[in-house]
Amino acid sequence: MKHFRSTRLSLTGFLMVVLSLFLFSSTAQAASFSFTEFNIAFVLGLMFPVILIIALVKPLKNIRLRYPLLISLSVLLMLYALAYPKSYQSELILSSAMIFSSVLFFWLRSTYSQPAEKVNYLINFIVVATAVSFVFSLWFLPDIDGYLAWLAASLLVLACAGVTVLSSKKIKEPSSVRLTAQWFIHLCFVVILFAWLNAFISVVWLVSAIVISYLAALVNGCWYLVQAIRVELNNSDDIRQKISTAYLLDPATNLPCYQQALEKLDNVIKQQPKSRFVSIVFKPVNFQAVNTVLGHHNSDILLLQLAYCLQKKVAENILLVNFSDEQSPIKIARLQGLHFLVVLDLSTDNYPDHTKVDQLCRELMAAVPSAMSFKSFSLNFELAFGAAYMGEYSHSVGEVISFAEDALLVSEQTQQVVSYFDHNSALYTEQQLQRMEQLKQDIADEKLHWYLQPQIGLANKKVVGFHMEVHWYCDDKAPRVLNQFVDIAEHSGDIYLLTKQMIVEACKAIAQLQKVGFEKPVTITFASKELLEPALIDYIVLQAKEYSINTNSLIIEFKEALILSASQRAKAIIDQLKSLNIKIAIGDFSGSYESLRYLRKLSIHQVKINCGLLGNSDNNIESGSSDKAIINALINLTRAMKLPLIGTSINNSNIEQAFISMGGEYAQGRYLSRGVVFDEIEIWTRRWLEQYPHSEPAK
Repeated sequence: MKHFRSTRLSLTGFLMVVLSLFLFSSTAQAASFSFTEFNIAFVLGLMFPVILIIALVKPLKNIRLRYPLLISLSVLLMLYALAYPKSYQSELILSSAMIFSSVLFFWLRSTYSQPAEKVNYLINFIVVATAVSFVFSLWFLPDIDGYLAWLAASLLVLACAGVTVLSSKKIKEPSSVRLTAQWFIHLCFVVILFAWLNAFISVVWLVSAIVISYLAALVNGCWYLVQAIRVELNNSDDIRQKISTAYLLDPATNLPCYQQALEKLDNVIKQQPKSRFVSIVFKPVNFQAVNTVLGHHNSDILLLQLAYCLQKKVAENILLVNFSDEQSPIKIARLQGLHFLVVLDLSTDNYPDHTKVDQLCRELMAAVPSAMSFKSFSLNFELAFGAAYMGEYSHSVGEVISFAEDALLVSEQTQQVVSYFDHNSALYTEQQLQRMEQLKQDIADEKLHWYLQPQIGLANKKVVGFHMEVHWYCDDKAPRVLNQFVDIAEHSGDIYLLTKQMIVEACKAIAQLQKVGFEKPVTITFASKELLEPALIDYIVLQAKEYSINTNSLIIEFKEALILSASQRAKAIIDQLKSLNIKIAIGDFSGSYESLRYLRKLSIHQVKINCGLLGNSDNNIESGSSDKAIINALINLTRAMKLPLIGTSINNSNIEQAFISMGGEYAQGRYLSRGVVFDEIEIWTRRWLEQYPHSEPAK
């Protein structure tokens, strides 16, 4: 069926070429060039890329470049002799036609595998002798009838080609259909050339026959080229498979890597569909110290020793899956990083599954030497394990291994030896992914709710500024504030876009406050290291110009922990902000030595202390007193350093009174104000001034 479709497409292509050639003749007559000259250009345009491609592909397959080159040149010579009549026109046409026929015979012979036999050598000799004799007699024997000689010589070459086609069918070559089509097209070419020599047809027919025969030859040759390259690639599959298998071994431990273990485990599960398996991932939890002291190159030597001891211990364990196709079994695979994998078959006896897993983990721990040494360095390795059962929560091998790695993380965090995967953690992870997707969509759709939290002087109720707050409604529950979903925004990669929206909303709020004559600064929070980028500062300047506000009306708040964890980047950004008259605030101030030393280098407009613990009403009186003492010390410290202080989380009257008793002057929180949405700024300011007439805005 494939050959039938290929033959049908080829015949359709040739019919289209024939039709285009006849249409091309009418176009050529209307132009300044003749039909033959147009076809010379067509052959030249087709010849050069084909010859170039064959030359480039020649290193992949031993291809005889001389055949397509001689065929192309002989066709060009025939067309040239037809386009520019001179003396010896017939001799040039017939000579080039004979070269074309004989070379075409040998090129087609080279496109299929034919056993070397004496009859083949005889046929080759007949073709060469016929071509040479014809050309010689045509030029040096003027009395000979060249037309009849051409017909006889060409028919003899065609007869030899017919024998070739029949032999290809005899050995069941897939190219026999194409060879037959080529032979028939060339027969038409020979007959048409003889008819033109006897003035039976016009030159258009001859030119069309030459070009069609040439195109058929190129199609057959290129077809053979593609098939030959495909065969070469198929023959090299085994070599590539061996090479890929070699690369699947981990170079540091000589253990199978993740991909090989995954494929092997898939095959084992397909062969044993009724068996039950458990994936166990483990790692040396204290190996990071080796990398720090010895470096990765030397630490790989210790890692190789560890892998050798573990593999030697479990090599004879028939319950473990073998990850190797070689004679010597390998029951351990190395995953990413320092993670190793073993897979235990639980279908062999009736012992509890956890008992089998715990026993195997104890055997692996016992296989680790008490102290592994490299030169003068020695270390006692400690192993942690995570296990996940195949088919319990998933039938995907890769997913079950990931579950075991999640359980391993729990072992490290809780300092347990073995932890088993808990489906609740998977549900939590799935919920986190859903929240990340929802947050991404809500940010893109601008569905976050923005409002202003007033910062108020507790003595006179004067508003000294506002803090930009945001609410995100997730799962139709209580709204989340920024601190409650900033981690989700960081993990989803949307913290940058979220902060840009916050900058825009802050600029809108400042412009609206100025419009109602209540010019107060607005604070926004930079809550992630990802925001310490100069491009974000440029965006602030751009938005300030967009809303026609002064940059000194904006305050950027950095959490103290963020500044200390990225001190150099934070200092560079703060310096750039201060150069633009943008004020700086430090949030969650703790009064640590590092933060105090850092603050001495900066000119800070505002320091914030979380006063939420002042309202701690638990039974631990000692803890509550300690928290109040720390906050009291921080308030006294900021007063001594003459740092403007604002207490945050003033959410009830007890916290407010405690903060005032410690000397606090300015604060923000739900008890002082629930917040102001943008649409009610004018109403809120008017009511606030009516309620507290002594808190009129400063001019």
